Amino acid sequence: MSIAKFESRLKDLIILAAGGTGGHVFPAVALAEELEKRNYKVIFATDERGLKYLGKYGNSAIVQKTDTSSRARLYLDLVKNIFKSFFKLFRLKPKIVIGFGGYPSVPFVAAFQLRLGLTIIHEQNAVIGKANDLLSKMAYKIVTSFPKTIGIPIIRIENYIGNPTRFEKQYDSVKAPSNDVFTILIFGGSQGASIFSEKILDAICKLSEYEEIKVYHQGRKEDIAKIKSAYDKFNIENTTSDFFANIDELYKKSDLVISRSGASTIFEIIGFKKPSILIPYKNSINGDQEENAKFLEENNAAIVLREPQLNEEIIVGILRQLVDSPEKMKKMSDNLAELRQKDPAKKFADLIETILKPVS
Repeated sequence: MSIAKFESRLKDLIILAAGGTGGHVFPAVALAEELEKRNYKVIFATDERGLKYLGKYGNSAIVQKTDTSSRARLYLDLVKNIFKSFFKLFRLKPKIVIGFGGYPSVPFVAAFQLRLGLTIIHEQNAVIGKANDLLSKMAYKIVTSFPKTIGIPIIRIENYIGNPTRFEKQYDSVKAPSNDVFTILIFGGSQGASIFSEKILDAICKLSEYEEIKVYHQGRKEDIAKIKSAYDKFNIENTTSDFFANIDELYKKSDLVISRSGASTIFEIIGFKKPSILIPYKNSINGDQEENAKFLEENNAAIVLREPQLNEEIIVGILRQLVDSPEKMKKMSDNLAELRQKDPAKKFADLIETILKPVS
């Protein structure tokens, strides 16, 4: 590559617009890292919540306020931010804008579409979100994590690449743990997490009467003392916290995962090939957690429990069955390996470069 061409490529700017949750931001960060390797400059557009997931990218991020306390305030902020973004785009002159969902992604993507610029939408979930549904109408391409995404006509799912995750580099070297004690990783997120500190906790304590177990339990800060006290009472070896910075290591050490079924979690489970019990959040917008979980359930790669089913007897019965059936656990792990789409960030970056060739 000539020096002139290298310098030109180095100046190409791509804006990644993502909502403020880890589920929206993590795939965008994985793509940003791949784009930087290819000498593209990347700037994020998000809200204040998203900053904590951005790491080094937070220093240059464009942060916009999106008030979701009422629909009127939300729509007013979105309109204001679209106008602000429209003028910022004149100064920044990006080659392309990519939206990863969530309301904070709307202003820059919509403004660039109004300028007739090239935009791509990436949908993480098995049901298209409201922001992506709005923006997809004028998007040049739609990229999906799942082979079928409810709300997107099959003819428009041109690019099924999977979901780029923060741990992609680790997946090829993952090995089954060789634990002397059956080890469970539990995390439920913030939504409806009381189930994990009540019914799941009670079932794990009951299970300890039959099996020796070890637990990593991520819970809400206000529940930590209660969770740890219960495990200690039943002499269950446990590590309990409201946040695990080393969640990747805990995936590797665990035999089983019990969790919600957000998109990031689903694809981390696939990547680490972890047998799991999934409990979709019943009030998730558009039922996306239910559909995400179904993807694994229908491929015999996870056990899915709906909240109305949850009682101690059922959970203990399933757990005992899994502890006593290593062949069933291995089958789930093998099926997960079959579902993995390798190198989604690289595939995404390849698509972007293909699109940009005529305009670079």
